[in-house]
Amino acid sequence: MNVSLPFAEDLVLGVPLPVAPEVTIDAGIAGQYQAIVGDSLRPALSDVVSHQLTGRRERLVNPALVLSVSIGQSTVATRRVIANLQYRGIALQDQVYLGDSLQTVVTPIAADWTRNGRERAKVLLSMRLTRGDDIVADYQRLALLPVLDPSRLAATGIPDAAPEQPLSDAERWLPATWVSAEATAPTAVGDEWQDPLADTVSSARELVRLTHNLAATHRDFRQGLDGQRLVYGGHTVGLAQASLARTMPDLVTVVAWRSCSHLAPVFEEDLLTVHTRIDAIAKVRGFRLVDATVMATAHRPGSDPVEVLEWHPVLVLAGGSE
Repeated sequence: MNVSLPFAEDLVLGVPLPVAPEVTIDAGIAGQYQAIVGDSLRPALSDVVSHQLTGRRERLVNPALVLSVSIGQSTVATRRVIANLQYRGIALQDQVYLGDSLQTVVTPIAADWTRNGRERAKVLLSMRLTRGDDIVADYQRLALLPVLDPSRLAATGIPDAAPEQPLSDAERWLPATWVSAEATAPTAVGDEWQDPLADTVSSARELVRLTHNLAATHRDFRQGLDGQRLVYGGHTVGLAQASLARTMPDLVTVVAWRSCSHLAPVFEEDLLTVHTRIDAIAKVRGFRLVDATVMATAHRPGSDPVEVLEWHPVLVLAGGSE
């Protein structure tokens, strides 16, 4: 038996890790995910709405589920992870439908020390999510990992994220065959709101198992923080996207994450509130592309609220004239 539990210095820059099992996203996985996060994204719930949008018989898969599965598959590199610090450049270059099978190839590409000594290091991972020969997403993840032998770490420094592209460039991720419904609510730059419905984090271990996330800190309290298991970051993002779907009735899907930063740990039973701001809008082919800033805050009895997520998704909304 060979179970790899790599420290930061065990990850060889430029060398892909063994690939996690391929996962077919079927209605069972989609239903379990829906039960955990409660996302009311319409095309991912209804065969009828999905067909009207895409013209395909197979229903569209929730984009947050697609990325949660991919990130879970990427934990072949991060079973010992202390924290996931950031995601960069996530874009769904191709959409995923029920019945599609997904696989993620993970390649370490850079590493550097933290400012707090040589017991921990930041490792930048390149992740390529594929469906057969098709690339679904090609993105990066910055993870904080323990170091056992500091002399073996190849510290290269962590490069800056790529510069942001104009919002209108996101049109290339919008399938040419999709047909928009009419808008039901206006949206303007500068709009911001607090979701009146806070939600409690639950079934954290179930989502970890569903997405084959192997990070011990999400399963084993002994590997967590102060004796508590950390909630998978994709769970927090899933609940934030569920808030968008509740408060934005025209939301069609999320095609990209410009960035995603986990600002502080989340624990099971945390009460999360979500605040959203509209930063930019572009109208393309009957849809509205939207840059948004989404902040999630955790509330715990006896403690001050703490911001736990800063997420910058690119949204697709129905209804937008040329």
